[in-house]
Amino acid sequence: MASLRDASIDAPVAVASPQHKPSFFRSIPFQIAIACGVSFTAPGMWDALGGLGAGGAAEPYAVSAANALVYGLFAAVCILAGAINNRIGLRYGLALGAIGYPIYGAGLYTNNVAPKTWFLLFGSALCGISAGFFWAAEAAIIIGYPSPQDRAFYLAIWQSAKAAGPIVGGAINLGLNAQSSSKGSVSSATYIVFIVIMCLGLPISLFLSPAEKVQRKDQTLVVVQKQPTWAAEFKAVFSLLCTRRMLLLIPAFLISYFYNGFMSTWLTTYFTVRSRAFSSFFTNFSGIISSFLIAGLLDRQSIYIKTRARIAFLTIITILTGTWIWATILQKQFYDAAEPPVFDWFKGGFGKAYALIFFWQFGGQAFQQFLYWLIGQYTTDLSSLSYHCGILRGFEALGQTVAWAMQSEGNANHFVSIGLNFGITLLCVVPTWIVLSGLEHSHEIKVTAGTDVSRKDQEVDTKA
Repeated sequence: MASLRDASIDAPVAVASPQHKPSFFRSIPFQIAIACGVSFTAPGMWDALGGLGAGGAAEPYAVSAANALVYGLFAAVCILAGAINNRIGLRYGLALGAIGYPIYGAGLYTNNVAPKTWFLLFGSALCGISAGFFWAAEAAIIIGYPSPQDRAFYLAIWQSAKAAGPIVGGAINLGLNAQSSSKGSVSSATYIVFIVIMCLGLPISLFLSPAEKVQRKDQTLVVVQKQPTWAAEFKAVFSLLCTRRMLLLIPAFLISYFYNGFMSTWLTTYFTVRSRAFSSFFTNFSGIISSFLIAGLLDRQSIYIKTRARIAFLTIITILTGTWIWATILQKQFYDAAEPPVFDWFKGGFGKAYALIFFWQFGGQAFQQFLYWLIGQYTTDLSSLSYHCGILRGFEALGQTVAWAMQSEGNANHFVSIGLNFGITLLCVVPTWIVLSGLEHSHEIKVTAGTDVSRKDQEVDTKA
């Protein structure tokens, strides 16, 4: 495929003036802390509710339908949100993204105390639109603000902050529901605590610095390249989407979080309330562990970049393949039993059923971080990164829309979900490997403080 010029070819790069005295509030650690704070309060608490199975409800079907709506709107908005955030700025994109989460939490609360499906669906719709802006913005911040050699480390920090939300939320769940040794819904107080925390995301997001004012420790700048018009922004997104590399990565994007829908149903179907609360607390440690393990490999500059990528990818696929083989064996046992099992914490059969959830999260978070790191190697500037992140998150959300929709009907055959997860995981291997085979170096343009450049003669290579 021929090379494409950057769509903002005649626009000058936004270059920060060199600072004589570096400001902590413009530093990379502070920006990452702000992004992590929003991630903790908004999607972190959302994940904590999801970690209960069915958002803490007694039955998964209405909540699964609501989540399908969230991800359907999320997918539609997120692909375009990269372009929109590029125009309005990542700070305001992040703020828009934080608005919808507490409304979603309120919808779960009303569904729990006095079922009102309309408000749950309204909150889900608003959250889906809002989340599209959030994930396109935050991913661009976490990958684009740090220097390339530090990206996997900061991705691990971010994943840990996002996991800290469910860990803290899970501790709350566990404290409020530890005496509930039967199936059912969690206490109403659980939702109130989560909604209050979710409301903090919006004010925290406003402390983020504009990209052109960020100060890296190596004196390189965050290169920002806005398109001259809104139409040009959207055209750039769709031009990128049609490139060979992005088309090859779509199966990996689709499957990376596909497991979440089935994991929620698995928890709700086979675990007591307090064992689900335990899962929402403990499982996220697996994501933190895998995030730092994969970061240690991907940031290791002494290993050739292509080798790092291949080792990481093969390891992740091996783990995920193992989980779906394991799920098939367990599901066969559960279907063959006279009565479906219900696992209480640390009682007969709990370990083998819960370990599957632990390793779904372990492999899934590593895969997510790997994909963020991978697209970061192919982006030239923050604008390009915004487009890439919007497409990545958009197709992830599309996959989750299908996954959650499959869980919205009672008596669905679990082998269908297991088989689809297993099949798409294997399907993504060859096209992703082709992309990795063309990975030779980071494509980011290097601009140091005080240097003013234009992109007129720069081209973005899209052959690989």
